[in-house]
Amino acid sequence: MSNQATMVLAPSLRRLAPSKGLVRPSVIGERPAAAQLPDHAHVRGLDELRGLSVLWVMLSHGTGLTTWMPTAFAGYGLHGVVLFFLISGYLITRILVESKDRTDYFSHFYINRLFRIWPLMFLALLVSVLIWPAHAPSAVYNLLLVNNYAYAMGIEPPVRTDVMWSLAIEQQFYLFWPVAVWLCSEKALLLITSLIVLIGLGVDGGLLPQGGVKIVHASTLGSMQYLGMGVLVAFGRKGLIYLLGTWTLFLAWWLMQSAMPVLEFRWIWYGLTFTLALLVYQTIHAKPLLQSRYLAFTGERCYGLYLIHFFVSALAFIGIGKGVWMAGTVYFILSFLLAVISFKYFERPIRSLRVHFHQNVRLRVGLFAGVGFMILVNVAYLVIKSKA
Repeated sequence: MSNQATMVLAPSLRRLAPSKGLVRPSVIGERPAAAQLPDHAHVRGLDELRGLSVLWVMLSHGTGLTTWMPTAFAGYGLHGVVLFFLISGYLITRILVESKDRTDYFSHFYINRLFRIWPLMFLALLVSVLIWPAHAPSAVYNLLLVNNYAYAMGIEPPVRTDVMWSLAIEQQFYLFWPVAVWLCSEKALLLITSLIVLIGLGVDGGLLPQGGVKIVHASTLGSMQYLGMGVLVAFGRKGLIYLLGTWTLFLAWWLMQSAMPVLEFRWIWYGLTFTLALLVYQTIHAKPLLQSRYLAFTGERCYGLYLIHFFVSALAFIGIGKGVWMAGTVYFILSFLLAVISFKYFERPIRSLRVHFHQNVRLRVGLFAGVGFMILVNVAYLVIKSKA
């Protein structure tokens, strides 16, 4: 979830009002045009929603530091990640649709993603394996972007990197969705996305096999519906209709399958999930409900906060212990301080280097060759490990 540079629409693209969604091309494979939505880098309220989502996650992970906060709240902290996914689904779809006429469509997208996600992820993994080397070998799953399934199957991740399960799901989405947007018409994308949302809800609701995982939401099948809902939001009113229809199908499916439908359905959980989707839709296509410079400031630094706060919560617990205010206060202040430093002196400077890779073919080839080599090395390591 990031603020990408403004994409330039081709002059031939037909522009519609925001409420009309995306233009449907006449044949599959023809390039869909983008709606005349506000520039995603400047949509009022999106940074506020990012800020809300990361604070939600931080608050839930901070319950163990206080003696007064109900531990039951920790479970609903997952909705902070749900909000992340919703925003990401919208933004990535918007970026891809708007960049369809670029000759460097794929390389431009992946370079931006690599420079946004990987540097701080690598740094967080390095800190973890240096402080807690016992679980260092499991970092191989992070480098192969399957750490969410390793985590879901019960494999201990590098200490205090548990939150990276969501990064793996997003990066798997990055591998699949650019190809889908490139090949498919708008109608096909809407149908594919609706199916993704329905299957994800079915897995989460226990209507479909969950693959034997211990943590359902950490599996891609158990959380892909949230990214899909964000994708549908990007299609304006038409996407909203598909979203409503998909949720109606899921509810009907669940009611037909469950022995005690009214009592067993997670009304609060699913109701909150759907409400968050409507909140994102309202923010993008109408008027934002949240406008706060402090939430916006937090949202701009949400990635650093997300990866850093889990380390700080452990240090606060070890150094101060559970209490009324002290550990929680240190937890929030130190997390913000480190995130601000990371954003200014690490994330932004590294991200600014991506322009050189966009402009230089040799650098691009070297970057992708390096990624490919890293993947081969890690796959070889797992093969050798399995045979040992």
